[in-house]
Amino acid sequence: MFIRCLKVLFFLAFIGPHASINAYDGPNPAGVHSAASTEPTIESLAVAGPFDVERLRETDGLRDGPRYRGATIYYPPETAHPLASVVIVPGWGSSERSIQGWGPFFASHGIVTMTIGTNNPPKDFPKDRADALVDAIATLAAENTREESPIFQRLDLSRIAVSGWSMGGGGAQLAAVQNPTLKAAIGLCPWHEPGGIFNHAVPLLIIGGENDRRAPFNEHGLIHYCTTPSTTPKLLFEVRGAGHWVANGPKGIYRDTGNGDVGRIALAWLKVFLVGDERYRKFLLTEPESASRFETNIRGLMVSNVASYNSVDASSVCDTLDNL
Repeated sequence: MFIRCLKVLFFLAFIGPHASINAYDGPNPAGVHSAASTEPTIESLAVAGPFDVERLRETDGLRDGPRYRGATIYYPPETAHPLASVVIVPGWGSSERSIQGWGPFFASHGIVTMTIGTNNPPKDFPKDRADALVDAIATLAAENTREESPIFQRLDLSRIAVSGWSMGGGGAQLAAVQNPTLKAAIGLCPWHEPGGIFNHAVPLLIIGGENDRRAPFNEHGLIHYCTTPSTTPKLLFEVRGAGHWVANGPKGIYRDTGNGDVGRIALAWLKVFLVGDERYRKFLLTEPESASRFETNIRGLMVSNVASYNSVDASSVCDTLDNL
């Protein structure tokens, strides 16, 4: 069991709760492991999943990539199925600790999760954070071939996603532009320089806070969503009354502003587009009670039809973009 901790770093704090429970080797609908032994529920998506979680660090032999600084891989030790993976990078001035709450959460639901830091947190912009994500993916590949690694030959390297918070969210978007083979991208209160256009087809989730003062949603998260093509599967979720730290973990960082919805939506996104488990799609089609704005264009879209997808929404939050 991980210990809840609170530490102020620069202007950032972190809490990473996790409860460890027994594992269950559940169904595998898409060729990679899906942790749900029974039909997932809205309650089950907001809490720790059915797997124990262990950590792998550089002191354990994990590759020390030149484009990032510090790394931890969270993985479920019991399951033998090929596992999908996600890499998460933090924002400006922040260390790996700031987003580590996602590690045990996703891993407990059967998704290997790698959290990383960057070489120069106060100076690394989204491009640097994209480079860090790409370098971390190389580390995952190396672990899959390193015989001494506990995840040796346990990863499906064709199923990798990226995510990032704040400037790291901008990095995740740029990584998706650079690497069209990624299965999913998640921008958590994402920040990017003005004029960003993200022309890629990687399924994109944007989560942000209504009252974010460091990366105001109308100036950043909304731009991320609207400048990603309408032919790309995407979802926008703005949390009512929340600030910049609402998405540092599945329940934020200071308190659960989103009533568990942040973790619920992020997990469902990865389950559908990264893992390929369509049982989770219904959770992406219902607006959470905590949402101040919510939009998606994935209705009726099956993962196998991503390449031929066309948007079905007649109106969009992007229609007012020129007026913001």
